[in-house]
Amino acid sequence: MNGYTGKVIEVDLSKGEIEIKDIAPELLREYMGGSGLAAKIYLDRYPGDVDPLSPENLMILMTGPLTQTRVPGGNRFAVAARSPLSGLWGEASCGGYLGPELKASGYDGIIFTGASEKPVYLWVHGDQVELRDASDLWGKDTFETIDELKKRAEEDAGKASKVAAVGPAGEKGVSYANICHDKHHFAGRTGMGAVMASKNLKAISVLGVGKKVEYADEDALKKWRKGLMELMGEAITTESLRAFGTNASLEIGSMLGDVPFKNWQLGEWDEGVAELNGPAYSDAILVKGYACWGCPIGCKRIVKVEEGPYQVEEGAGPEYETVCMLGTNLMNDNLQSVAKANEICNRYGMDTITLGETIAVVAEAMEKGLLDPDEVGLEVTWGDPDSMLRLVEMTGNMEGFGKKIALGSRKLAQEIGEEALPMAVEVRGLELPAHDPRGFHGYALSYATSVRGACHCASINLYIEGGMQVPMEDVGLGGPYAEQESEGKGFVTARSQELGQLYNSAVLCVFCTFNYDGQMLLDAVNAVTGFDYSMEELLQVGERIWTIKRGLQFLMGSDKSEDVVPERITTPVEEGAHAGSIPDLDLMLKEFSEVRDLDDEGRPSRAKLESLNLAELADRLGV
Repeated sequence: MNGYTGKVIEVDLSKGEIEIKDIAPELLREYMGGSGLAAKIYLDRYPGDVDPLSPENLMILMTGPLTQTRVPGGNRFAVAARSPLSGLWGEASCGGYLGPELKASGYDGIIFTGASEKPVYLWVHGDQVELRDASDLWGKDTFETIDELKKRAEEDAGKASKVAAVGPAGEKGVSYANICHDKHHFAGRTGMGAVMASKNLKAISVLGVGKKVEYADEDALKKWRKGLMELMGEAITTESLRAFGTNASLEIGSMLGDVPFKNWQLGEWDEGVAELNGPAYSDAILVKGYACWGCPIGCKRIVKVEEGPYQVEEGAGPEYETVCMLGTNLMNDNLQSVAKANEICNRYGMDTITLGETIAVVAEAMEKGLLDPDEVGLEVTWGDPDSMLRLVEMTGNMEGFGKKIALGSRKLAQEIGEEALPMAVEVRGLELPAHDPRGFHGYALSYATSVRGACHCASINLYIEGGMQVPMEDVGLGGPYAEQESEGKGFVTARSQELGQLYNSAVLCVFCTFNYDGQMLLDAVNAVTGFDYSMEELLQVGERIWTIKRGLQFLMGSDKSEDVVPERITTPVEEGAHAGSIPDLDLMLKEFSEVRDLDDEGRPSRAKLESLNLAELADRLGV
């Protein structure tokens, strides 16, 4: 089967039983893979209104047709389940090496049901698929767990495996715990680590047996790849990511009004950015760059801090989002402390975006007299790296006030009281990533209608409006777009979401797509799979995936009333590139609803659902 193995592993953790199942080819053509196929599987087996940390919640790990191919960025996998942070549809994407390794063992994905009575890990090595005891690993951090399981694989099979593991934060129920893969890569958002740990599943250890993805047209793919590599070789975005990693965008983002400061209350902070930007990062803590499987860019950073109070062992460095949420948004310009916090989060297994925003709520609430230092256990002020680091530790250990920070910003603000609610900058319970819709209005609509809450990965608005993505005239995204204008962003966002869903289901790293037009994506998918999509059919796959996830949101209790952005985003600032600018969400939602054919309650019409082969979802939604 071109692009796929056609097989998934199904693990019933309650019974300790494992079964290998075939994937229906029509599902692959309609949902592609990754989070799209995961959403279809979840809907088909929908367990009802279950606690995200109960055995009834499904957890699905899925690769896509471009995983382990010669398409640059084809190294990712998705993890999906109901989110313990939001209570709604949750998904996270992860790069690295595990996805290609799973394909090399002969499988496209893994479906986990139930919960084990004792800690276990899943060992996958070709036909050898088994649950093994992990009692001695429970309580260990992610790095220790990964090292141990790689060692065991070498002893058993002569070669280190690729490992995805949860840490103490997941075990103790931090609602935004993540999954750590080989110490450098993270399925970061929506609490998939907490779901995994609730099943007493400590890790997944995968060692391939050399199986290779087959292509429908290998010659066409080689020609396609040569053309893309030439484009990437000339692209400033590629060179910038290679030189400075994702933090390359901090300085220019600050100049354009994209970066959050002081819990989204300020529009600029030049002196802080100067201490945290890409060149400063490279000078102060960078050891070298690092790449995911088959990636020609190498945007990952390996860092080390040898001296001072914030020493960091050589390892994965903070990405742009972490530098912002634990740096600029807390008015903390101490880069070494950000690197230290990042290391702690990686070991404990915690999402730095949600954690950073929740700590910002603590700092602001204390500044305004809504929290007392005695209640929190320490005084928390803006720009104080020591209090930030202490809160990170407390949260990972579920110690004292850390138990409340572990709830996320929305629930923490609700506990503090009504005056604190505007301090939680989130949508549907998921905190905004470090990109400000007051600088780029389409982001506001993208966040408000995103499939998992505020998210910059479910859509390419960020790159289209920000100018990182080349124009895509052939799919209606020619640009350039006036960033601080709202009119016309309904279509731009809908189409950007369709492309974002395709990337998340293919599964493909967006950084390798900045030089794509629509035809390039179409040609790559067709050369690998042989599906022979037309452009209209390919875009319809993206629309179908967005729509089924929208349906899951409704089934889980979130409706049009949550198609909003937080109060901070509708409050203008007085300085910086977006001074005085706020998005007109009502206008954009009206445009968007017309494009998507949504009814007055925000549900897709029956005609739309039936045109996407989603009649069963129409019945479930009552339309």
